[in-house]
Amino acid sequence: MKLERVEAKTESSEIHRSKIFGPFMAIIVTLAFLSSAKAADTSSGDPNDAAIRELSARMAEAYNKGDVSGVAANFTPDGHLISGDGTHLHTPAGIEHYLADLRAKLPKGSRFVITAVTDVRFPTPDVAVVTSEDGWLFPGETTSSEKNKGIQSLVAVRHEGTWRVVLLERTWRCPPQRLPGSQPN
Repeated sequence: MKLERVEAKTESSEIHRSKIFGPFMAIIVTLAFLSSAKAADTSSGDPNDAAIRELSARMAEAYNKGDVSGVAANFTPDGHLISGDGTHLHTPAGIEHYLADLRAKLPKGSRFVITAVTDVRFPTPDVAVVTSEDGWLFPGETTSSEKNKGIQSLVAVRHEGTWRVVLLERTWRCPPQRLPGSQPN
């Protein structure tokens, strides 16, 4: 009897969470990879580094222009996108559909920006791993609020001279927790 109540409560919580937070979080998480090229330039001068940064900028620019097909075209045929709310998509067609739905839910004029590329690595010459900070800008905003900031990890592979995304995953960057009695900075 107790187990049934716990399962019912868990199911109810999951339904509530998905109805309220799912669409909003999915939007924020997914668009992290669609960042603009406003990232701090810490590139090494390596042509591969520049190409990977260009890939991220191209995806962000396409998304911000409403070209979700252009964003999805940057993924490998078996590419994966994992949004901050845990939505897991694979294949460019699935990613394109998800991004189109996301754009329809966000206020018109919303933009996704990468605020800093924090790490670019090449475990092998044809594999790149990029970590960046990002955020959503809603109409009238010039900076992202804490609740709209995230961290994005992108894994890309080079095939026949072209870099394609194998995995893009975004996590929420939670505002710092304050201790009881502490004052905001």
